[in-house]
Amino acid sequence: MTTKTTFLESLHYVPEAGWTRSALTVLRAGKVAAAPDYRVARTAHQGQDIIYCLAGNGFVETLGQRVAVGPGQLAWIANEAPHAHEADPEAPWTVLWFRFDGPNPAALREKLFGDGFPHVAFADGTHPGPWFEKLFAALRRRDPGLDLRLNHLVAEFLTMIDHAVAGTAAHDFPAPLAAALGAMRANLGLSWSAADLSGASGLGQSQMRRLFQKHLRTSPRQWLIRERLMQAQSLLLENDAPLAEIADLCGFCDVYHFGREFKRSVGIAPAAWRKSEVGARPAGKISVAEVA
Repeated sequence: MTTKTTFLESLHYVPEAGWTRSALTVLRAGKVAAAPDYRVARTAHQGQDIIYCLAGNGFVETLGQRVAVGPGQLAWIANEAPHAHEADPEAPWTVLWFRFDGPNPAALREKLFGDGFPHVAFADGTHPGPWFEKLFAALRRRDPGLDLRLNHLVAEFLTMIDHAVAGTAAHDFPAPLAAALGAMRANLGLSWSAADLSGASGLGQSQMRRLFQKHLRTSPRQWLIRERLMQAQSLLLENDAPLAEIADLCGFCDVYHFGREFKRSVGIAPAAWRKSEVGARPAGKISVAEVA
């Protein structure tokens, strides 16, 4: 056991002025072999800190909770609120860590973890060690275009966390969820009650809700609305059908509901969106009947 905390790697970066208003970056990163008395506590700090435990044990305090973190586990620290992390005196940890910032990094945490504590264990063979090696190498070299490279690396890491939280190595969904998604996409005009979803998946209603939340980070209803809006966008561009007809084809109860959901998500009313995207419509466009 080491008696003095050792910073095995300590790297820093200052992004271009204003970069974090539009993209992600890494501000600090490193590897630390902690001593038994190692502890960091703050009321608030820039960005978000990510800690991945390689060996030993430690504790993370964030969002009003204190959680033990062991080998193969990751904790995401909400730097905008009081937080702390410390080594277990009996078995001090060695950790890889980095701090990133961007337009709204706390929103990314909430997207991945919801209301739960931001903590995940990586399965064998999927640990982020190789990713940290790429990050450290990029920060050491400081090649031209590093701002863009760091934005890409952080996005890659977020995808890795997403897979770890969902329990999937890629975009493979459990068979019942995949069956439900396929059925819904094939008939977006159906109301898709909870009973309909159970019938398509073979699972109970509460089980389906949990699968949607775990793998898609949303409810069945919100997922369905987004799919309907994407179909509506295609129909708006592909034909001159009235909005009421498109609303009906896409499963909205009426044109007012369609318009409200479209503007809420897209930021502009359907008719105005169609005009801005299409301009002068060329001849020979297909009809709604052909699309449907």
